[in-house]
Amino acid sequence: MSEEKMVVNESVEEVTTQSEPQIQPESDGLIVESKKYRKRAQDAEARLAELESKFEQQENAKLKEKEEWKTLSEKLQNDLDEVSPYKEKHEKMVSDEKESLLSFFPEDQREKFQDKDNDVLKFMVENMQKLDSKDPVGRGSVKQKKLNWDELSTDEKRSNWGNILNSFNKK
Repeated sequence: MSEEKMVVNESVEEVTTQSEPQIQPESDGLIVESKKYRKRAQDAEARLAELESKFEQQENAKLKEKEEWKTLSEKLQNDLDEVSPYKEKHEKMVSDEKESLLSFFPEDQREKFQDKDNDVLKFMVENMQKLDSKDPVGRGSVKQKKLNWDELSTDEKRSNWGNILNSFNKK
């Protein structure tokens, strides 16, 4: 345990000496200090998770060496019982997502793509939507005629002067 504290203290000292801010306004110094503490906390959490997993592996190895299969089995069964509800929820979410992605396909092609992964289906749906969006937005509408004001007579220019100004403003 004392080794862990020494390692954490050494890493804290290294971080504080390496990232000392130079002369900056007060708010910048606070931001830098906040980032430093956040980084240190994240490093400590990662190290703690790593040490806990190593401890768990060592404990399982000791139980195997001592041939305490019953204890090991009970422990693993508890872990399995703890995780199995999440597995069921995850499988339901994946199947629901697959059904919603397959709903974008025509009914005659759904069976064909039913065995594909969700990532593949998502990619295909996105590409189908991109192809659909290339259609003109104003389909069925009448395109406005642009005025070529150089070719207009003076009377036509006077009657369309507002449109001429609008075309300059748009440019």
